[in-house]
This record gives sequence, structure tokens and C-alpha cells, in this order.
Amino acid sequence: MHNRPDKQHGSAMIEFTVVGPIIMLLGLAMLQYSLLFFAKNQINYAGFMAARAGSMSHAGESEIREAYAKALIPLYGGGQNSAELATAYGKAGTDVAGHARIELLNPTRESFDDWNDPYLQNTVGNGKRVIPNGGQAYKNPDTIGAASGQSIQDANLLKLRITHGYEPKIPVIRTIYTRYLQWLDTGEDAYYSQQVNAGRIPIVGHVTVQMQSDAIEPGNPVSIPGPGNNGSPTDPGEPPAVTTPPPDCLTIGCTVGNTPAPICDPQSDPTCSSTLPPCQPMSSIP
Repeated sequence: MHNRPDKQHGSAMIEFTVVGPIIMLLGLAMLQYSLLFFAKNQINYAGFMAARAGSMSHAGESEIREAYAKALIPLYGGGQNSAELATAYGKAGTDVAGHARIELLNPTRESFDDWNDPYLQNTVGNGKRVIPNGGQAYKNPDTIGAASGQSIQDANLLKLRITHGYEPKIPVIRTIYTRYLQWLDTGEDAYYSQQVNAGRIPIVGHVTVQMQSDAIEPGNPVSIPGPGNNGSPTDPGEPPAVTTPPPDCLTIGCTVGNTPAPICDPQSDPTCSSTLPPCQPMSSIP
């Protein structure tokens, strides 16, 4: 008696060939997201440390940037001795210099217009305008500056916005992130677009702390005149969004993309011809 051949022999290999790449892609995506989540937490912590340093150093931009880089040492390898820590700090400083933007949103130029102290300007500020920090508990919070729309307490808030271009570490997933971030980018922020096109994931964070020292005016402070929305709460509406279709990836890692050709009618559109590959006649569409 002969055994009948197993018709299912080898089917597991075929099934794995179909499903295996998808499972691997999902695993790599989860790994990259975990790394991104850790980086986001570290960048948030670094932002608070930067703001804390700025609040105690007259809102000095160099002190803010230095504290931010130091707080990112664990993200760039850390270390168990001074040499390793110095190496990680060097990597963090280099990356921050090229891929991190720290914006001082408050105090504004108008804050200094309203609340500059001439005595502190000549003593503490060395000629630069200064917002006093002392004795705020005894100052009337209802007194509003005409240029800034702020009270003295509002002017003593240090607000930072940090945009950090995080570099994805996992191959394949890095390319997919870049393709889709380029698609979602509205182009409103040139620095954001620059980081995306460089293969980075822009992580944006905001932090606000109370000043613990007299704020000295930086070289080019941001200008935000008057109260926001002229003092009236206003619905900002929906954020800008792209209307184009998502990228059409021809490979599993999105290393090769395809832009669908627009449909046109050669009888009504003289630009629709065989010499223009993006255009295909309507008669060829099934």
C-alpha cells in the first residue's frame, strides 16, 4: 500500500514568504516607535532643564542651549566615567547645533518696552533692557502694559519652543517615516521642512516657567504686540492639512515610490501627449 503524497507539503514556507516581511516590518516599526518614545521623553526633560537654567540666568540663550545639550547626554550614549560623559556631551552638542531650534517666545520685545527698569538696565543689563523680577507679590497684576498686553507677572514668564530633529535609527522604517512626513508637511515652517528632508523626525515641545532672575533682553527678541486675538478668545480653526494622496510605495520599505499619473483627455487638453509621461489618455483607463 502506497502512502498518498501530502499536498500541503511546503505550504508553510510559502505562507511565511508572504507573511514574514509584513511581520518583520511591524516588529521594526514597534522598535522604532519605542526608541522615538524614549527620545521624546528625554527631549521634554531637556526642555524643562533648559527653561530652568534660563530662568536663573537672566533668560540667557547660551545658558539655555548649554543646559539643553547637557540634559540630552543619556540620549547620546551617556557614560560611566568623565571621559564617556564628555564624549556623549560632545555628540549631543553637535546634534543640537545642527538639528535643534530653541525659540524664546516670552518675554517679547513688547514686554521689554513696557516693563524695562532703567536702573537695572545700567547695572545688571550693561545697557540692555531688563525686566525686574523682585517684589512681584506687591505689584498690581491688573496693571497691563500698552504694547505687550501683559502684566509684570506675565512678562516674568519664560516660554520656550523647542524643535528637535530626531534621527530614526531603524533601517527601512526610517525611510517610511521620511516619506510620510514629507507628505504630511504643509511647508509653513521652513525649519521643520528642513529637518524632514534631512531624514529627521521633528519633535516640537513647549515649556513655561517663572523667571527666578531679572530677564535681560536678547539680541533679537520675538515681537508679539498686544494681547492675543486683541484680548478676545477666538477659535483658531482646524490646523493646515495636506490634500494630496499619500505616497504610493512600490517596495515594502518605501524606497521606491510612484506618483500616479493624472487623467487627461488628449482631445480637450493639447498638453496631453505621449511626450509627457505624467499624462495618460482617458481612453487608456479601464
